[in-house]
Amino acid sequence: MSLFRERLEAFPRIEPYRFAKAEQLWPYYKRVESAATPKFTIEGREVINFGSNNYLSLSYDPRVIEAAQAATAHFGTGVTGSRLLNGTLPLHHDLEAELADFYGTEAALVFSTGYVANLCGISGYLGRSDYAVVDKEAHNSLVTAIRLSGAHLKRFRHNDADQLASILADLPEDAAKGVIVDGVYSMRGDTAPLPRIVEAVRATPNAFVFDDEAHGLGVLGARGRGAGEHFGLLDQIDITTITFSKALGSCGGAVLGSAEAIELLTITAEPFIFTASNVPASMAAALASLRILRAEPERPGRLLGNVAHLVAALTERGVRTNPAESAILTIPLKHHDDLSTVFTFRDLFELGVFCNPVIPPASHGNAGLLRLSLMVDHDHDLLDDAADIITKVLTDTDQLLDP
Repeated sequence: MSLFRERLEAFPRIEPYRFAKAEQLWPYYKRVESAATPKFTIEGREVINFGSNNYLSLSYDPRVIEAAQAATAHFGTGVTGSRLLNGTLPLHHDLEAELADFYGTEAALVFSTGYVANLCGISGYLGRSDYAVVDKEAHNSLVTAIRLSGAHLKRFRHNDADQLASILADLPEDAAKGVIVDGVYSMRGDTAPLPRIVEAVRATPNAFVFDDEAHGLGVLGARGRGAGEHFGLLDQIDITTITFSKALGSCGGAVLGSAEAIELLTITAEPFIFTASNVPASMAAALASLRILRAEPERPGRLLGNVAHLVAALTERGVRTNPAESAILTIPLKHHDDLSTVFTFRDLFELGVFCNPVIPPASHGNAGLLRLSLMVDHDHDLLDDAADIITKVLTDTDQLLDP
């Protein structure tokens, strides 16, 4: 037996994983065969799409596609180098300038993915003598970035600003402290209590706020700038990170902050210095999407209107949902073991609704949830159809919680 086979066999979840694959219950790595529209095709089946984070329905917008095609025609399919060497295009500079202007920051720096933006934004600012204080439900990219930085990792209970303040009070006064949160948490869609978090940080010497707005951009705030704007605290967030792979319908990410903070990353962030630059099409698509969001600021409101409609439709049918604070809606299940959750996912998929079952490793203790991501282009008739299917499946599988 090879070393790799031995390690595979030792993986603690290998038997449930193999059972799920054999019984066609495995909910991941499914083959998507069309654009991420409100109804799309997965492995030959047309389904209502609640599994995408295409919040503003821009990944298939003709204006975004045209911009990507034009950039490819001019610059080619790739730049074949890092930003440091030959990978910085006018598109990068234009996008960075417009993002900084949109957020009201001094500068921005674009990365090949949102994950890499978080890796660089934390490992570039924190070192071995510093402290990273992070919410227990923070995205994997943030925790991985802390490990990369070598900083001392401290975790506080999810959205517990009191425990955060207590942890900060016990840390050495002269040490740098990064308080790291998601403006919107990816599994439950709930928002960070930014007013209290900012208050705790401002009372702490040498501390700064790092806010990942991957799921807030294009969703929350009067202009779609995320939870920071929603709470009126954009000017109190020291570092903001975003991704282009959700509301902006592309691929990439950015760190936004002061001119000095961004300049520092260009010389300290090794994943930025040594990785390939974004392909031209992704930069042009993100820039076109950003311009659409700025020109059509009503889009986030329409999106949240769709969320409210689906919540009302499910409630009328006796389906409980968790409080909806973003474009992510979650439905708690009566039987919340992994297998029951995946069976429910499968039954929904077979009847025409695709969503995300929340099970490890992504669950953060929130196992037994169905996660639905809504889009601007989900019309109310489609949402009503989805509510009917969800109600039927949860009723038939005894997964309905009491109202």
